[in-house]
Amino acid sequence: MAHDLFDSQSLDQSSFKEMTPFPESCPFPILRCDRARKVLYMNPAFSDLLERFNLEPHCWYQLLPKGCWVHVWTQPQEDNATFNFKGDFQGRSFELTLIPHKSKDELFVMINDLTEQLQPQVKLVDYAREMVSMNQQIQESQSHLIQSEKMASLGRLIVGIAHEIITPIGSINSNNDVLIRTVSKLRSFLDCGDCPLEVREHPAVVKIMKVMEEVNHNNHIACDYIGEIVISLKNFARLDVKKKQKVDLHKELNSILTLVHHHLKNRIQVVKEYGALPEIACYPNRLNQVFMNILVNAAQAISGQGVLTIKTFPEDENVKIMISDSGAGIRKENLVHIFDPGFTTKGEDVGTGLGLSICHKIMEDHHGKIDVDSELEEGTTFTLTLPIK
Repeated sequence: MAHDLFDSQSLDQSSFKEMTPFPESCPFPILRCDRARKVLYMNPAFSDLLERFNLEPHCWYQLLPKGCWVHVWTQPQEDNATFNFKGDFQGRSFELTLIPHKSKDELFVMINDLTEQLQPQVKLVDYAREMVSMNQQIQESQSHLIQSEKMASLGRLIVGIAHEIITPIGSINSNNDVLIRTVSKLRSFLDCGDCPLEVREHPAVVKIMKVMEEVNHNNHIACDYIGEIVISLKNFARLDVKKKQKVDLHKELNSILTLVHHHLKNRIQVVKEYGALPEIACYPNRLNQVFMNILVNAAQAISGQGVLTIKTFPEDENVKIMISDSGAGIRKENLVHIFDPGFTTKGEDVGTGLGLSICHKIMEDHHGKIDVDSELEEGTTFTLTLPIK
């Protein structure tokens, strides 16, 4: 009779009231107390429950959900109205039934442990969360793979273009050398004693010589700059590097600055504060991808004139590369999401939201990290930390 009573979902209140004394064999924890929460009776099952949780009998009410005691005694219901609550205590889930006898200022408490019943549901929720997390990881991996394939294709294209540029620029360099030597010999003839004075000082001759010397000088500078760009392109691509190799980070940074020069020229001053760095082992093409992305983002963040500062220095067993811009800065609510795949504030037509996410992954692959500090209208600083060994 008692077992059937307490197995039911709702108590038979009249039967519960008539149970005097309570059956000691009842498997459910039962307690009777007064309005001051003083225990008037508890069965062995309730005593066992308190012992499992290391609670003293006078602390039994800690099992109750917060606020339920006040709720029960302040409700204008009749005597023996049933109140059901659910609560958690020390990792266990309970269903509690409270029946106040307001005319006697007493209350009955019955507790049903639902933990085992809820275990499959909890496992299902955990499994669902795990599946969501795995799905996010798969999407991130797919995004990184797609971007890596794009970068590999871009690298092959760059190598091909660089190879095609080398041949004509070599010819231009050779022809320019011939012109420089020719103009030099012509200048020597004009300055020698055999050249008539009226020829040497003729306005047309003076003007032509000046123009030719300036053209040769400018061509020489342009050819050197194109050569630097070609070398930087080849260094950036560097698809043949499958293993880590030791590199000079300053040379890598300078190469990328050459490639992004069109983003900076005539409006952004570049300040280099290079410290004494040792060569470090890395995947140079992937690390250059990080430099490229941060420098381009910095240039895009600066509207009009501005300053971009690159500071490097060793710290303990690491090297630090700090890239700061005087741009618009990043809002605090966006700051925590900038490394999330797909997150972008540039709009779909400008950004894919994968750049910084991939940078974060590349730094992790190098056992390093990337941090960001930013204030609106004050600029942004990205700090790259790479282990020396």
